[in-house]
Amino acid sequence: MLRGGRLGEEIDDQVAKFTSSLVFDKEIFEYDLLNDMAHVVMLSEQNIIDQKDASEILRELKNLLEAGIDNLNLDPKKDDIHIVIEDHLSSKIGEVSGKMHTARSRNDQVACDLRMLARDQINLTIINLLGLAETLLSKSNENIETIMPGYTHLQHAQPTTLAHHYLAYSDALLRCTDRLEEAYHRINHSPLGAGALSTTTFNIDRDRTAELLGFDGVLENSEDAVGSRDFIVEILSDLSILAVEISRIAEELILWSTFEFGMIELDDRFASTSSIMPQKKNPDMIELIRAKMAKIIGLSGTAVGILKSLPYTYNRDLQELSPLMVESFDIVNDSLLVMASAIESLKINKDRMRELCDANFSQATDLADLIVKENNLPFRTAYKIVGKTVSEALESGIKPDKIDSKMLDRVAKDISGKDLALDDEKIKTALDPQESIKTRSIQGGPAPVEVTRMLDNRKNKVKTIKSKLDERAEKIKTSKDSLIKSVLQIIGE
Repeated sequence: MLRGGRLGEEIDDQVAKFTSSLVFDKEIFEYDLLNDMAHVVMLSEQNIIDQKDASEILRELKNLLEAGIDNLNLDPKKDDIHIVIEDHLSSKIGEVSGKMHTARSRNDQVACDLRMLARDQINLTIINLLGLAETLLSKSNENIETIMPGYTHLQHAQPTTLAHHYLAYSDALLRCTDRLEEAYHRINHSPLGAGALSTTTFNIDRDRTAELLGFDGVLENSEDAVGSRDFIVEILSDLSILAVEISRIAEELILWSTFEFGMIELDDRFASTSSIMPQKKNPDMIELIRAKMAKIIGLSGTAVGILKSLPYTYNRDLQELSPLMVESFDIVNDSLLVMASAIESLKINKDRMRELCDANFSQATDLADLIVKENNLPFRTAYKIVGKTVSEALESGIKPDKIDSKMLDRVAKDISGKDLALDDEKIKTALDPQESIKTRSIQGGPAPVEVTRMLDNRKNKVKTIKSKLDERAEKIKTSKDSLIKSVLQIIGE
């Protein structure tokens, strides 16, 4: 901890432990070294420090980058990784190491490190999101004809297909990808050069350090650059929405795997048994995902709570935000990988899905539509006729495939005063889930032809996003290569 000068040299051990960020700072070690290198290269190019001093500093930074964090003394009294690195360089090259901090504060330094960390974590999360989306699209492609009941209020609603349902999952996940993509472009601006809050009296080149570190530009207002952490709140908000979507998928997998639903069976790798009941197969891994998603939502709320009352610009409270971001990314990425494997390996009980679809009049809307088309009745009248027919059928134990024109005419006469005189074959077709699905070829519907079109569209979207990821990764790699090249030129290697 910096205490010389204004403060005394001594610091209480408990205070040092309480204030130190070194446990988290391992996450930003490499980013901090690259940050240091870019800053020193720029200082040298601007003739703010001479090339000999820059060469000594850069050589030791390069050595440390190659050696790794295990070669550092992570004493909590050193407060953070920035001071640890400064002290390490001081032990190697003496007082000249202090020139590395010319025209820079830890405020803009850590803000820069965090944005570099955030952009890499966003890219990793998008990769894993696309992995789950691709698994869903692949399984959707295999189940275009797999009929299942769709639900509203957790009650049988209308027939659909497993392919159509999986597409709903993937669409929600791809929207989460869009949000992270948008956040990336807001995050990828450099705060370096903002100093403590009001830049510096030295003639620095902020654009140059932004270029060397692969940013799209600078975060211009220097107070905003060091004092804002809205990008962390934005990330956590996006991850919270993603957590909700993952949790909803988990909930359905848990429900569908019960004896009562019996629609799927999870692979044994994602289940456990009971310590006392030998017949049990519990969906433990999916339940853990469901619980972990709640943690992400909680971390997001904590972040907002930390930030909401802080005056501009930098306050030490901000130190508590960074671990929340990393923990959330870790939980999400682990959960995405587990969920993709679970869906890839689950067994689908197609017969049970069809049985449920046939059992509870999920085709009732199609029958009402038929009555409207054939008799030019208002839909509400047809709705009442079908509703009463279903009620009588349930009371009498009559299955959907046994509904005929005589039964409908009796009910219709009671409601509308006239027969419907529908053809029995048309009634049977209207109450057949497979036929019902075929007719739902409206944009976004479950008809095989429409599902196939949507699948092709989503696959193309995934390819487009992957292409953007490749471009971003290449830009970051190119900037790092350029930075190292500049370092080597200055140190004469």
